[in-house]
Amino acid sequence: MPPTCIHTVVLTVFFPLCFLWPIPGPLPMDAVAAADGSFYDDLDVAVVLGYGAGLRIRRALLTVRGRVEKLPFGGSRPGRRPNRDRNFDLGAHSIMRDYFGVGGEPPVYSERDFEKRNRMPRAIFKRLYTAVRNEPWWRRSINATGRLQSYPIQKLLAALRVLGYGEPYDRPDEYCRLSPSTIAEATRRLTNLIVDKWEATYLRRPTEDELKHILTRNAARGMPGCIGSIDCTHWQWLKCPKALAGQYHDRKGKRSVVVESICDEDTYIWHFFIGAPGSYNDMNVLACSPLMLDVNAGVWPPRNINYTLNGRTRRLLYYTADQGYPRYALFAMTHPNPVTPKRRVYNRLQQAVRKDAERLYAVMPSRFNIILRPARFTTVLRMINTGKAVAILHNMAIECTRSDFLAQRRIDAAAEVRQAVADLQGQRQGPGNEESECGSRQGRPAAARAASERQPAFFIDNGPRGPGVWGPPQPAEHEAQDDMVETGTEQDVVPGSLRYTDGAECEAKDRDAHFALLHDLSEHIFADRGRLLLPYS
Repeated sequence: MPPTCIHTVVLTVFFPLCFLWPIPGPLPMDAVAAADGSFYDDLDVAVVLGYGAGLRIRRALLTVRGRVEKLPFGGSRPGRRPNRDRNFDLGAHSIMRDYFGVGGEPPVYSERDFEKRNRMPRAIFKRLYTAVRNEPWWRRSINATGRLQSYPIQKLLAALRVLGYGEPYDRPDEYCRLSPSTIAEATRRLTNLIVDKWEATYLRRPTEDELKHILTRNAARGMPGCIGSIDCTHWQWLKCPKALAGQYHDRKGKRSVVVESICDEDTYIWHFFIGAPGSYNDMNVLACSPLMLDVNAGVWPPRNINYTLNGRTRRLLYYTADQGYPRYALFAMTHPNPVTPKRRVYNRLQQAVRKDAERLYAVMPSRFNIILRPARFTTVLRMINTGKAVAILHNMAIECTRSDFLAQRRIDAAAEVRQAVADLQGQRQGPGNEESECGSRQGRPAAARAASERQPAFFIDNGPRGPGVWGPPQPAEHEAQDDMVETGTEQDVVPGSLRYTDGAECEAKDRDAHFALLHDLSEHIFADRGRLLLPYS
């Protein structure tokens, strides 16, 4: 019971009883027993009447003061503002006329304008529309008054405007003709649908064929065995609850959530982990990341892919990382003290290759501004779903437009040049020209000889893997490989056993193997430094 009601009951019940009820004198025991029952019955009635009088007095006071309390729920009742007549048909017609064309006329805005304003190609927009148009909440319905409601294309475009521009929910109202509550609900449902439907397709580890393509491209860039670049960033959390403020307090004094991702040269995301508190650094995030859990269990990277580096064959693939990560054999980082020309050349190329992850954190927020601005969500789960949805849409856009990227055009041009050089050398060679060929071969520079004698980027080996999970580097000669295979059949570890997981964690976190990898990469890059550093000069 509210305090005001208690005071009212006390004033209206007990004071009248004190002054009006007569004080009885000495009575016999029978009379006292008979009077007790009637006394408590009258007291109950007085309490009920006093409580009702108190409620009437309180209501009268609130009415006089103009403090009539609102009901906890909305609805059609006197005094409530009616819904605005937003004209849903006009909103849908404007969208169709501007971007798709109406009545056989071409659209007002071109394909380039569509991609610029909606932050995705038209094919992806149609794919999203096909996925949502038959869902119960998205399709057009009829309200309680018998009026038709908004179209699915209005809700979809309004949600994409919120994700693309990072604007408030009431901003697209003027064009999409929807209320802020409808746009907020559409944004939430769209992010959940994208994550549920496409997370297993676009946020996963690369398959064997995709991994071969990544290895081939990175080997051409001078980093054989590299399968991507890893880095972290922070997404500021504007509406962080005060109870979590200390946990999500980052080094800049803001409340944020950490995002960890791995991408390739085209900024296509192959690993996306979001949700770690902002107080974590890169090492803390890596320790709780699903990536490191799979590495410690020996599940990733695959064990059947070998690559040759500086005359030695390795099985443990690696990522390029900055100085914020630990010096594990899983990461190729810069030399801490580059005092020799080989180390300086390697550091320059490694910094250029690992910029792929940093470019991702510039390209993705520029495409979807919602992760560029402070998050206005009240829960971490909403931030996780929104971040994953943005990453999925980014991968969809990269998948549609990667054929026009500069890196892809460079690969095609380099392939044409290699084919032309091979044809020219074939024309120059002929019967009786062996001596001149040897003379020209000796006269070529060391970089050209290294490029011509370069080994394949990788090779698949599904045979016995030797001691350990990935095993130590082995000489690349055929005789040494044969000896390794013969001795490895007796020492191969059973996958999933305790010895297997312990060995995988020790091999992936070996500090000596990390510096041996840096040494071999430095020797490999310095031999062909002119060609490898040319795109970055």
